[in-house]
Amino acid sequence: MNLTITPNFQILASRQKYNTNSRCTQHSNLNGLSADTVSFTARKNTKESTNVIAEAIQQSYLSQVGKFIESAKNFHIGLKNACEKLSDEGFVYDEVYNSKHPVKSRASFIDKLERQGYVQDAVRGTVYWTDQQNIQSFKKFIDTMKDEGYEIAVIKTLNPETGKWVRKPDLEIRQNGITPEDLEILGPFLSKAEISKPRSSTYSDYQMRFVPSNKIGKKENRQPLELIILYGPHYAKAKELESKYVYNIARTMGKLHIDTKKMYPEKTPGRRIANNVDVIKTRLREDISKPLFMNAYIADAKLRGEEKLPVVISKMHSEMLDGYMSGIRQKIPLYYKDARQKFKSDEYVKNLIEQSNEYKLRDDKTITSDEIKERKRFYMDRLDVMEAEDISTIAKAQEMLKATIEKFGEK
Repeated sequence: MNLTITPNFQILASRQKYNTNSRCTQHSNLNGLSADTVSFTARKNTKESTNVIAEAIQQSYLSQVGKFIESAKNFHIGLKNACEKLSDEGFVYDEVYNSKHPVKSRASFIDKLERQGYVQDAVRGTVYWTDQQNIQSFKKFIDTMKDEGYEIAVIKTLNPETGKWVRKPDLEIRQNGITPEDLEILGPFLSKAEISKPRSSTYSDYQMRFVPSNKIGKKENRQPLELIILYGPHYAKAKELESKYVYNIARTMGKLHIDTKKMYPEKTPGRRIANNVDVIKTRLREDISKPLFMNAYIADAKLRGEEKLPVVISKMHSEMLDGYMSGIRQKIPLYYKDARQKFKSDEYVKNLIEQSNEYKLRDDKTITSDEIKERKRFYMDRLDVMEAEDISTIAKAQEMLKATIEKFGEK
């Protein structure tokens, strides 16, 4: 459970966090509340402060959107030229598709900044390429993009064993059957790219960020430009559908203050909520995501003899999904009722204070009854806000689910 309020928004123009292409852990004050720990860095999130934050984010976007558009224009010229030069290798630039969202919209920009505290991929593009096991062809694409004035960005990751920062290429290959040895032809630096398995939905791609190679200064301080390589137009369409009708539901449920990844005791509201969320995500993945991507791959790869899979939610599954979502809504008040009971205990609140960093750092270790009362009031007020927000969140998710069932439900 998250009892803190204001995320660590990194929107000051002087910092330009979203322009720093470093992949590292972002330590904000949005840590979840476990059974015996709590952060005391929170502040009351008044309506006035929320409006100030929203206004600051919008101003941050508006002050840079012109630069984003100019960067996108030049980047897409480079992508188009590279694909035309490598058409024999199967690379395709879809001008119509890329014209839809070359720059992240203000709403999307704000949403990501609120969730992560920074935005790296304000500019993005998509290229089609079916032969994604052919690393030799991919090397030709990277080399051609360098001729166009773009090179793979540098990211920094923290080595947990040495505690030192390591420079790596901002390149992830989500494919089966590709090994580090296969990447050696890319050179000593790019061969350090991350190789991962396709998602559980079978979705796979190449994701990378480029930076202009003719700019002065460190590569990691340049505005990164995101590129996703998909199998083809059918895969791109499947990605759009999956994002709208499946991923957005999962992302909305992920905004719950309740930690749905935690293992709660049997027959508790927390366990029921976490279980329901998992079932909904699994069912939507199996009924929609998997067949969407598998059908799209078959179409783009022009595989003959492969039957098209049905993309449909059966009537039984539709009723089940609706019931599980309603179950979450019903259990949220019970979850917060249990939480309030814990905070009624002076000993419980005192224990939280004693385990806080603030307490460990202060000289006076005395915990007065007034301090306990103050903390209780704060937590009780915050629980009221969190409960209301979670009910609102699930209501939105339920409306999205209705649209998904209407789209893919068995008629």
